[in-house]
Amino acid sequence: MDKIMRICKGYFFSLIGFGLFTLVGALVLKFTPFPESWSFFYLLAAMIIVCLFIGLYMGAFFQRAGLLTGLAFSTVLMLLILLIVSACFTTFIKLSMLTPAYLIPIGAGALGGILGANMKK
Repeated sequence: MDKIMRICKGYFFSLIGFGLFTLVGALVLKFTPFPESWSFFYLLAAMIIVCLFIGLYMGAFFQRAGLLTGLAFSTVLMLLILLIVSACFTTFIKLSMLTPAYLIPIGAGALGGILGANMKK
């Protein structure tokens, strides 16, 4: 039961962090002269940060197989974010939504898993 609670807590904080980073990015786009064409890069940066966090958190919790742990949990987080976004806009996840740019946050999650598994408690 402890593992399930820690996993849920990690995903909860990651989703809250993604929402906050998205809000900050939207405010930056609204009140600064940055072009709106950069919005995808802000979202990608927010995804990189939260995938790195979930990889660190889960890698530190499981303490083994950091690469696989980070890959698995960041992939599930990315799919969860895409599922929430598609539910908000009443569409379903299409293959055109899955661009190769989403491999960068998954790689950051794998790196976070490696770093988290090698951290001392």
